[in-house]
Amino acid sequence: MIKAFYGIILASFFSASLLSACGGSQNTNSRSVANRTPAANSNSAKSNVEELGMMVRVPYKTEDIVWKQDPSTRHIVAVFRFSTKDADELVAEAEKSGPAHPASLPVESWFPEELIAQGEVSGDSTLKATAYPATAFFQEPYTTGRISRVDGVDYFILELSPK
Repeated sequence: MIKAFYGIILASFFSASLLSACGGSQNTNSRSVANRTPAANSNSAKSNVEELGMMVRVPYKTEDIVWKQDPSTRHIVAVFRFSTKDADELVAEAEKSGPAHPASLPVESWFPEELIAQGEVSGDSTLKATAYPATAFFQEPYTTGRISRVDGVDYFILELSPK
């Protein structure tokens, strides 16, 4: 009986030691999306524009990017920040593909801090935006979706899925 008790204590201590060794530290001083993104796994947000560019077109140079792909549906959500000049050009190009319409987008926990804060200010954890057809980003098989410019900032949220 005492052996079993000590065995349980020893096993608990060993498990706790292993779990604490698996923890990592994140650099919280940097404001870069790349440094806020968790280590790569199938459900983590990513910040590699080249990797995203293998699946969809990225027509403008990004200043900040974070994105996720749902492995089961292959749906992609990407958050971009462009320079004001490129953001305005993107909107002008998108307007040629179809009319703009108001959109309300849910804030995700992996979004940049500025967008999370903006969603908290709204009171309903959503971002007000103007949505456009995402034609400039289409690349087979991702040929359905929209690009939305978040009101008041140069952030865009791209939502694409295969047809």
